[in-house]
Amino acid sequence: MEERRKEPRSVISFPVACDFLPRRSYFYTVCKDLSYGGIRIITNNFIPRGHLLKINLNLIDKIIDVKAKVMWCNKERFADRYHAGLRFIEVGDTDKTYLKGFVTTTHKKHY
Repeated sequence: MEERRKEPRSVISFPVACDFLPRRSYFYTVCKDLSYGGIRIITNNFIPRGHLLKINLNLIDKIIDVKAKVMWCNKERFADRYHAGLRFIEVGDTDKTYLKGFVTTTHKKHY
């Protein structure tokens, strides 16, 4: 299968706090992979494409807040949960640099 992503991604799991915008409805979930352009999360509820979320990424030694847009959301096979792909649409310059370094150091190439 051809890789369509423009940035490398790190297959890494860590807790994530999410907030639906603009209605301010929080939920907590888990990251399944991360790039400096987006994130894949697990959620118990379907999130329609185009919804905006404020995401709190706790990267151990730094917490980064980003604004993200839901690009897709698919039901997991044989489970009552969903995977959602989010694209970052607002990231501060300092946080963007840190995130890029974090992904680069945790990214493993698959051959």
